[in-house]
Amino acid sequence: MAAPQTQAAARHRRRPAPQQASLPLSSGERKLREDEQLSRLYRAYKRAQIQALLDGPFGAQVRELDRFMRRMELQDGPALVERFRGAMSWIASMDMDSRFSLLRLASRRIVALRERHGLSPYNDGVVGDPPRTFHQIKDIMGCR
Repeated sequence: MAAPQTQAAARHRRRPAPQQASLPLSSGERKLREDEQLSRLYRAYKRAQIQALLDGPFGAQVRELDRFMRRMELQDGPALVERFRGAMSWIASMDMDSRFSLLRLASRRIVALRERHGLSPYNDGVVGDPPRTFHQIKDIMGCR
């Protein structure tokens, strides 16, 4: 027995599809659409890299580190640096692409934390300031 349809679903199904005029796109509109498509493809590629990192040989360790990063607070920067220092035994075994994916994941978590607390997403500091958490992690991981 088929599931009963709602009236809205029945109306939607009966409605003819709107006819779109096939006007040629201007060069600016075409460029905008190409850029949007490239941006979608890039974001999908980056998501796939993170997923490959989570599904890879160090997935359990990466997930544990990610759990900490999702729960950390602003004052937990030194603890995050120490977690990365302690994880160098397995991070050193990763290929450079995986290291950069892990660094990107850390960057995303730090940015999300800062935005959650109403701060600007990035704070690189000025010359003479001690290195920020992200830069310390980047140095520890050997990503330049």
